[in-house]
Amino acid sequence: MQIDDIQLKIIKDSRGNDTLEAIMREQGVEVSSSVPQGKSRGGDEVVFLDAQLALERFKVIKPFLTQKNFDTLEDFDEMLIKMDGTSNKSFLGGNLILVLSQCFAKLLSRLQKIPLWEFLRNELTYLIPDSSKFVCYDPYPYFFFNLINGGKHALYGSKFQEYLVVPREENPNKSLEIIKTFFFHLKNYVSSRYSEIKYGDEGGLMIPEDSYERPLEILSEVRNKLGFDNLLSFSLDVAANSFFDRDTNTYQITNNKKISNLELLSVYEDLNNKFQLLSIEDPFEEKDFESFKLLKDKIGKNTIIVGDDLTTTNISNIKKALENDSISGLIIKTSQIGSVTETLKVIAFAYQNNLKTIISHRSAETNDDFIADLAVGSCSWGLKSGAPEPKERMVKYNRVITIFNQ
Repeated sequence: MQIDDIQLKIIKDSRGNDTLEAIMREQGVEVSSSVPQGKSRGGDEVVFLDAQLALERFKVIKPFLTQKNFDTLEDFDEMLIKMDGTSNKSFLGGNLILVLSQCFAKLLSRLQKIPLWEFLRNELTYLIPDSSKFVCYDPYPYFFFNLINGGKHALYGSKFQEYLVVPREENPNKSLEIIKTFFFHLKNYVSSRYSEIKYGDEGGLMIPEDSYERPLEILSEVRNKLGFDNLLSFSLDVAANSFFDRDTNTYQITNNKKISNLELLSVYEDLNNKFQLLSIEDPFEEKDFESFKLLKDKIGKNTIIVGDDLTTTNISNIKKALENDSISGLIIKTSQIGSVTETLKVIAFAYQNNLKTIISHRSAETNDDFIADLAVGSCSWGLKSGAPEPKERMVKYNRVITIFNQ
């Protein structure tokens, strides 16, 4: 296939910052894609270029992309990676490579006349040795709704970044219905106890208390009042990098308190005993594989220990985590690794090593719903896309529901 035309332009993300949107055309078919950006980033994520610089570098490579025939998505992605020529995509930029990769995947699915999720599943099974053993145990992902924002995603509140509520419901329609009811009552609860309701980067509420436990208490009170105890589980994305002090090797757990990794481990044990957490993401800083392992040994029988900054959708980091027995699940972010093919290879590797995958958005999002098709196509355990109100978050949840209803 030879691409007829590619256009690249700068658009605004949900935080009002510049990001990239690509448009591709071939045989009368036109598709578009855009890329999000994260404020909380792991140290091993690929480089994102300034949007204007990415635009300039695209002008240089565009003739090569429109003059060459590509047989597969992998061919297309490999050419982009080769043209970049760096280990962290610092020349072309992970954002430029990714937006073109996602766009090409959409174009191929349209030309093959199959849904994007089905195209991505075909690509994934191709990457798994003996793909006949690949069984889709989770045809639709659990929705991980970020209803209370903290850390880098909020102006005030807990140092923990995300307080997630997860309907234990395999029907995505029902999952969204349950959480809308819950969020309505949560907002009423917060407005009755605090002066006003304010929202963080991902559409969740901000709680004006310097407490890591209070948000879970609030969620638990609302859940109990609604009689939803058997319907909803709670998860944490701690993003411990954001409050780790490398000089003192301590964690600033509240404004006035620093603690060690072992003391922080005890905090998680206590929270898990009280709230029976479904999962904990990035409980320690990104290089502390050993503390991840200690926590997994303590509570990992019933709680999934998830790597994000620890693993950065990167097979070499995931291998380290497996060697240290540090995780039982991982976050998948296309923007961490910078191409669709590389993302699928990571998911394939996760399946081969019995790791649960959660497909995730970023804190600064666009209205692209690519990750929803990725979550369904990869049979991932979860999809994390923020709160159930902002349009750039809802478009992902609604896309899964659309696929479910087809």
